[in-house]
Amino acid sequence: MAPAQRYDLIQMPLNRRMTCCVALMVWRPLCLFASDDEEKLVRIDSEPAGAHVVINGRDRRTTPFEMKVGHWAFATKKSTAFSKHLSEPWILEVSKDGYRTEKIEMTRGPLVWRSINGVNTYQYWVFNSPSYMVRLRPATRYLTNDDVIRLLKTGLGDNLVIDKIQTSACEFKTDPDDLAKLHESGVSDAVISAMMHAVPADQAGPDTNIKPVKK
Repeated sequence: MAPAQRYDLIQMPLNRRMTCCVALMVWRPLCLFASDDEEKLVRIDSEPAGAHVVINGRDRRTTPFEMKVGHWAFATKKSTAFSKHLSEPWILEVSKDGYRTEKIEMTRGPLVWRSINGVNTYQYWVFNSPSYMVRLRPATRYLTNDDVIRLLKTGLGDNLVIDKIQTSACEFKTDPDDLAKLHESGVSDAVISAMMHAVPADQAGPDTNIKPVKK
């Protein structure tokens, strides 16, 4: 406010000054809320294209996929109890026949807004990035108990079979009954031990191949 305007405000009668102050207090929050209506584009691409996009369990068509969200969904600071916000995390899943399903959380949180007196509070999440690139990985056939038995019956030695186990995505069954069946089938203790310590298929490789794209 310019000096002349401040002087005019001081010279006003008390009731007019109060009216101006109230109007200013109402106008300023409205200015803050105005930015909430601005929209930002969120884009998801994949290699290869044409992959199904699912967000929080809801099918959103295929890549390349775009959607508009409020600018407020990226804002880490909230000003009031009425500020627009994401009340839950957004989980992205991208899938295509013949490829592994890739999954990532698009948001970070929970962040917490708390009123000055501490009475009102809520949790919220915000988007990490407006753009994501998904490089789909071909689906891998998992190594199973029957595969190990079949490899050994072909005459392959234990060392080769153990090497195969250690370099493959595995889905072994090692309950007591399964171990007994492996032993009866002539599988050595060394191979059975390698099977028991193999990395499960759902833990092999990186958790996801979805990368936020920096703009």
